Amino acid sequence: MRKFIYIILAIIAVSATSCLKKGLEDLPEFEENDITGINRVEYRFVSEQVSNASGQNVVKFVGLSIKGKPAINNVDKSITFEVTVPKASGVFTDSGRAKVSLNNLVVIVNLSTAARISPIEGSPKLGTPGDWSKPNKYIVEAANGNKAEWTIQITTLNK
Repeated sequence: MRKFIYIILAIIAVSATSCLKKGLEDLPEFEENDITGINRVEYRFVSEQVSNASGQNVVKFVGLSIKGKPAINNVDKSITFEVTVPKASGVFTDSGRAKVSLNNLVVIVNLSTAARISPIEGSPKLGTPGDWSKPNKYIVEAANGNKAEWTIQITTLNK
């Protein structure tokens, strides 16, 4: 048994060593810190449907369409766009549609490869309901640490 343990330890010791040479050149890190587009905009609401598992009402969402192509300005680091609320259908009723406002929308964006985004100055965290009645500011950080301040604004909510 002891011989078997020594063999296993020898295999682990040999396989755990590295074949890389010292002094190899580091690969460049991504330096882009851009918002490349608006992925989607949605409105979340509590439906009348009750979950069998929890006994609570189910949260549903409806996607808002983005009118045209968002205006992305890579020099000023800003994006403006307008959204349209879809017609009522199914669980998204007329009364629910009337509650949709710029104060309670969810915005999801696309970023440059390996970039991270953080809200600043009281802007809502992306992917959660927030107030879009004003321009919102974000810091986009590239993988190499370069940072840029971006402004995202929904200019119009069409109902």
